[in-house]
Amino acid sequence: MSVLVGLPIALPLGTALLALLFPRPSTARRFGVVAVLAFQLGFSVWLLETVMRQGPLVLALGGWAVPYGIVLVADTLSAIMLGLSSLTALACVLYGFAESLREHEHPLRVPLLLLLVAGIHLAFLTGDLFTLFVAFEVFLLASYGLMTLQMVATRTRRALPYVTINLVGSTLFLAACAFAYGLFGTLNLSEIAVRSAELVGDVRLDLLALLFFLVFGLKAGVFPLYYWLPVSYPALPTPVAAFFAGMLTKVGVYVLIRMFGTVLPAELGWLHGLVAWVAGLTMVIGVLGAVGQSRMRTILSYHIVSQVGYMVLAVGLFSPFSFAAAIFYVVHHIVVKASLFLVGGVVLRIHGTDRLDARGGLWTAAPILSIAFLLQALSLAGIPPLSGFWGKFLVIREGLSQGQWTLVLLSLVASVLTLVSMLKIWFGVFWSKQPEGVPLRLTPSSRRMTAAVCLLVLVSLGIGLGAERVFEVAEHAANETLDRAGYVQAVRAVNQGLKGGEGP
Repeated sequence: MSVLVGLPIALPLGTALLALLFPRPSTARRFGVVAVLAFQLGFSVWLLETVMRQGPLVLALGGWAVPYGIVLVADTLSAIMLGLSSLTALACVLYGFAESLREHEHPLRVPLLLLLVAGIHLAFLTGDLFTLFVAFEVFLLASYGLMTLQMVATRTRRALPYVTINLVGSTLFLAACAFAYGLFGTLNLSEIAVRSAELVGDVRLDLLALLFFLVFGLKAGVFPLYYWLPVSYPALPTPVAAFFAGMLTKVGVYVLIRMFGTVLPAELGWLHGLVAWVAGLTMVIGVLGAVGQSRMRTILSYHIVSQVGYMVLAVGLFSPFSFAAAIFYVVHHIVVKASLFLVGGVVLRIHGTDRLDARGGLWTAAPILSIAFLLQALSLAGIPPLSGFWGKFLVIREGLSQGQWTLVLLSLVASVLTLVSMLKIWFGVFWSKQPEGVPLRLTPSSRRMTAAVCLLVLVSLGIGLGAERVFEVAEHAANETLDRAGYVQAVRAVNQGLKGGEGP
C-alpha cells in the first residue's frame, strides 16, 4: 500500500507531460484533465481515511534505507493538504474551462498548472529537507511560467517582486540545507528530529531554527516579507490567481507546522514567541493594506497576508490545541480565498473592471454570484456559523487560555477591519445601483464560471456547519504532527522491509 504514496506526485506530473505531447486544446484534453483531478481528489480522501486509521504510510524511493535515501511520508496532515490542493485545482480548472473557449485556451496553461500541483504535492509528502527544496523549485518554476505566460509586456514588471523575493528565498533555503547538513550530518527530517533534540541550548540550533522561520515565513508571506504578494497576484489570470491565493502561501504555512511540530525540538520557546508576535503584526498590517485599496482583487490579495497571520499565530502559540486550530484555519482559508478570487474574476468579466467605484448592480443582475460572495466574505471576517468564525474562535480561545491578551486584541481588530473591507466590496460592487449607461455583460460563460465558484462555496458551508467533525480531523492531525517519536518510528520502520537495511 505504501507504494501508492507517490501517486499524488506521479499522476499530475504524468498528465502534464501528456498535455505537452498533445498541446492542441480539445474537448478530450479538457475531459482528461478534469477526470485526473477528480480522481486525485477521491484518492486524497481515501488516503486521509487510511492514514487516520492505520497511521503514516512511508515509501523509500529506490529501496534505499533511512537515512541514506529519500522517503515520502503520508500522514494525516499531508493527506489533508493533498485533498485541499486537488479540490482547489479542480475548481480552478473547471472555472478556466468555463471562462474561455477551447480555441482561446493557451496550450501551456494546463501543463504548467499540473506541474505546479506536482511540486506542491512533493512538498507535502517529502521526508527529506533537500527534496523539499527541490519541490519548492519545481512549483516555483511552474509559477513563474504561469505568472508571465499571458501577461502583457507592460505588466511584466508586476511579476518582478514575486520572482526576485522567491529567488532570494530559494538561496536562503539552500543555505539552510547546507547549515542543517553540517550540523546534523543528514537531511532526513526524522533523523533531524532525533539529533536536534540532543542540541537543545546550542546557539547553532537556534540560528538554524531562525533561518528556517525566515525562509518559510517568506514563502508564507508574513510581515515584513509579504510585499511581493499584493503586487503580483492581481495581475494573474483569474483561475491561476485563485489557485495561487488558495495554495501557495499555505505551502509555507504547512512547512512551518511540520518543522516546528515534528522536526525541531519543543524547547525553542523564544522562537515560538517571536513567531507569534510576527504573526500579530502580519494580521494587522495586512488588513490595513486591504482597507486602503479600491480594487477588489488587490483587497483580496492583502487579505491573504492578514489571514496567514492567524495561522502563523496558532503555530507560535505552540500547543496541541493551537496546532489543531492552525490546521482548521488552513482548511477554511484555502477554500474561501480561492472562491473569493474566482468571484472577483466573474465580476471582472461582467463589469470589465474590479474598481469599487466604477460599477454596481450585481445584487439584482447576478443574485447567485452575490450570495456566494457574501457568504465567503462573512466567513473570511469570522461571522458565525461560517467556517471562518470557527477558525478564529479556536485561535482566539487558545490565545486567551495562554494569557496572550495583546495578540488576541490584535486578532480581533484585524477581524473587524476585515469585515469593514469586505463590506466595502459588497456595497461598491454588488449592493449599489448600476450607473446609468453602463451595461452589464452577463453571458453564458459568466454563469458557468459562477457554477465553478459555487462548488467551493458549498464545501466552505460544509466546513462551517460540520465544524465539529472537521476539528476532530484537525486535532488528530495536530497530535500526530507533534508526535515526533511516532514520526521517527514510522520512517525508521521502512528499513525492516529492506533487505539487510541497506541500499540496493
